[in-house]
Amino acid sequence: MQVGCGVYLHTVRGHAYLYFWHYETEGRSRVQIKEYVGPARSARSIADAARRCEAYYAQAMGELQSVAAHCPSTPVASPEATPKKRPRPRP
Repeated sequence: MQVGCGVYLHTVRGHAYLYFWHYETEGRSRVQIKEYVGPARSARSIADAARRCEAYYAQAMGELQSVAAHCPSTPVASPEATPKKRPRPRP
């Protein structure tokens, strides 16, 4: 199982754009999907990219817990056990 997602910056003709990437199942394999989010300078694009990452990992955790439920000896981290986000330092 491949799990992962992220956001990357792509520059076209001097303008920066955000893209969200993640893995999906296609047939019997996993493929990387890239989705346009919006202009990199847009607060809405940045918030949307963060929301997409959080949603992806929440879904992945749910799927992993579902799989683990069928294998009682498999340890699975609970959402409470995941590290908390550190506050950003203020400039």
